This record gives sequence, structure tokens and C-alpha cells, in this order.
Amino acid sequence: MHIKNRLISLAALTPLALLGSASPAWAHAFGIRYDLPLPLWLYLGGAGAAVGLSFAVITLFIKSRQSRVEDLGFNLAALPVLGWLSSGAVLNLVRLLSLASFIFLLTAGFLGHPDPFRNFVPTFIWVVWWVGMAFASTLIGNLWDLINPWKIAYTWVDKIWGGFGAGHDYPRRLGRWPAVLLFLIFVWMELISEQAEQPRMLALLIVAYSAITWTGMRYYGRDTWLANGEVFAVVFTLLARFACLHGANGEWRLRLPAVGLLSRDPVPLSGVCFVLLLLTSVTFDGILETPLWVAFLEWISESQVLRPGLLALRESGVDLLSVIKSAALIVLPLCFIAAFLLTAHAIARMGGGTVTTRDVAGYFVLSLVPIAIAYHLSHYLSYLLIAGQNIIPLASDPFGIGWDLFGTIAYNVDIGIVNAKMIWYVAVTAIVVGHVLAVYIAHVMAARIFPGRAQALASQLPMLILMVAYTMISLWILSQPIIA
Repeated sequence: MHIKNRLISLAALTPLALLGSASPAWAHAFGIRYDLPLPLWLYLGGAGAAVGLSFAVITLFIKSRQSRVEDLGFNLAALPVLGWLSSGAVLNLVRLLSLASFIFLLTAGFLGHPDPFRNFVPTFIWVVWWVGMAFASTLIGNLWDLINPWKIAYTWVDKIWGGFGAGHDYPRRLGRWPAVLLFLIFVWMELISEQAEQPRMLALLIVAYSAITWTGMRYYGRDTWLANGEVFAVVFTLLARFACLHGANGEWRLRLPAVGLLSRDPVPLSGVCFVLLLLTSVTFDGILETPLWVAFLEWISESQVLRPGLLALRESGVDLLSVIKSAALIVLPLCFIAAFLLTAHAIARMGGGTVTTRDVAGYFVLSLVPIAIAYHLSHYLSYLLIAGQNIIPLASDPFGIGWDLFGTIAYNVDIGIVNAKMIWYVAVTAIVVGHVLAVYIAHVMAARIFPGRAQALASQLPMLILMVAYTMISLWILSQPIIA
């Protein structure tokens, strides 16, 4: 995202002649090179071996297809000290604050200073809310379900109005395709659009999205649209299935991490595509920060076959870099989807052919969520810790008009709060742990859906190959801004 690049980037590459300012800033660079104490290939091989070894260890413990580890848990709301947090008064106060914050953001976006570094909205949306809420959903639980302003506003208006009615039946074939499309647009705005950092544009986009969301709720019902069309509800609910805390029916149940990803029914194809798009969107952002991407742009700019067309497009006013990034944003998820479906087909074949490829994909796609979470943590931790500090001075002057409400207007961002060495070791740990948990989830699912232990074990070999390969690719991508 452009606001990210400008907030914490300390180094930029030389622009390519044909593509203009085609080389992106390295958003997670720290201004210095960090040399690993061991060769990179040892880290990559060791991480891949650790994931592979975890498969052997897990097979010794997961032997029964009747295992129901996700049913284990403890209700924290039963504790007197914590029970009051789930009271109606506390929850309604939180909802009121969320709705007030929503209105405040719109006001600051429309009426505040147009400079994104003097306006509260861009930093809050891209750093505090988007990255921070993803972290909170993973570590705590589905907080977005409690503070979702679109859900709150619709629910309250519905009660005051006396009920909007049942609405229309949601077409089964539509599935989660609305969320897939909206998330693709959101990712394009985040990573490619030049307008993503402008406060007024962000406010207009919020208004447009609000209209889409409330129309969907009115037409198909609130809960139906939240599950299929409200893209942030879909994202944060998915990430929250990893969390150790699960809230439902007035209870806060404590459970083992990642067991919420065990599915009793296969995820539909639209849900499979959504999970893979979520995974590849962070990978895509990481690829944009590697020398490989720069080399790819150089190859395009120097291609004698492509050069005439590129020159014609540039002369007509087309932003070539945005076009190339947009094309890559479409191609990369399609490649991931194709690779996963081929893996699912291999799993189905090695599992004895008793489960279809489509159902295998639906059962096993949630095992990739720990990987998405691990990569998100590794990729965005420095961004959250460094760029997130900008919210401190902006909180004192959210409209950019010279206020100093909390006496923090003169605060300077401390880029030394993290360093490349710390980020690298966090990345290695997170990626390996995330992939080990993914292996665990996949193995439990295999034990449940295939008729015998031999079929379940054989079916996991293609998934293991996929996960080991992605472990090594992920670490290589993350290492480039640090050691390249």
C-alpha cells in the first residue's frame, strides 16, 4: 500500500526508464543490511525439514478418526470476574463507541486535512484497523462481530423501525463470490491504487461500501450477507477460527489454538477461492518488495516484443506499473488456486478415491489459514510496530488543523523499536509454527474423511509437499528486504 511505503520506507530502488517510477519502495526495509549468521539455504532447508518432521510426529498421536479436539474448552464467562464483560450494558457501550468511531472517521475523512500524514483516517484504517484487527482476531477472537459498525447500525435501525422483514432467499450458487470480488477490489486499493491513502477518497469508499453492505443486508437478511458478502466479517471470522477464544451464545469458550479450523462440512468452492485469495494477497505484497519483482519489471521494460505496446499505452496516459501489478494480482491467485486444486486431486486419488476432488479441496483449504496468519504476522509486524506509532501524534490532531488534544503532537516515530534481526527470527518461527499447525489440521481432517489409516496417511503426502514448498518460498520472500 502506498501509505505504508511512505510511512516506514527508508530505501527505494532506481526507477526504470520505461515504466517511470516503477520500482516500489521496500516497505519493510530498515535502512541497513542484515547478514544472516547462517546461509539462507540452511534456514530454508531447516524450516522445510521441520515441517516434514512434524508430519511424522503428528502421525504418532493422531490415530483415531473419532477425535473431536475442537469440543474441548472452558467457558470463561462462567468466572465471576469475567462474567460482567459479557453483560448487555458493557456490550452495548462497546457497540456505541464503535458506531461513534465510524462516524468520526467519516467526518475526519471529509472535513479533515487532505494530506494523509496530517489526517487520522489513512493511518487508522490501514495500520490500526486492517492490520491490528487481523492480529486481534487471530490472538483473541472474533472482536469484529462485536464492533462491526455496519452490523450495529443495521441492527439498531431494524429494531427502531420495527423490522425490515425476511428479505429474499440467497441464491445458493452465489456462495461467497460477493466477498471474493469485494476482497479483490479491497486488495487492489490497498496495494496498487494511488488513491488508497487520500482521506476524502477513503471516506467516499466507506460510504459506497456502506451502501452495498446495508443493501445486501436488507435484500438477503443481515446474517446471510454478513456470512457471504460483508468481506471484513468473512475475513475476521475466518482468522478468528484460529484463536484460543471463541464467543457464542453468551459464552466465551477457551480452546486449543487452530482447532476451530476443523470443519465438519466441506467449504464451498467460493470459500476455497476466498481463503486462497487471502493467502496470496499477503504473498503478493511480499513479492513486490523483492529484487525478483524489480527484475521482472526490467525484463518487461526491455522486451522488444512488449516495448511498442507499452510505449503506446504510456503515451495514451496509462499507468503501466498499475496495469502490470493489476495483471499480477489476478494471475498469482489463479496460480495458487490451480496448484491447490491439483494437490486436492492428488489427495483424493491417494486417499482411495472415496472423496471427490471438490470435497477434498473444501475439507483441507482451512488448513492453509495458519499459514496465512503466520505470513501476515511475519510480513506486517514491523509495519504495525513502526507505522502504527503515527497514530500517537495524529490522535492529538485528527483533523490536521493544529490541535494538541493529548499533548502528543510532537511525538517522533521510533524506528529502532524493531530491527531486521528480530523480524527475521520472528518470521522463521511464525512460518514454521504456522505450517506445523497446518499439517496438524490437515492430518486430523484426513483421519476423519478417509475410511482407513493407511489411506489417510497416503493422502497427506501431496499436502505435505505443498506445505514444505510454501514454507521455503515464504521464508525466501520474507528474507529479501532483509538480506538482499
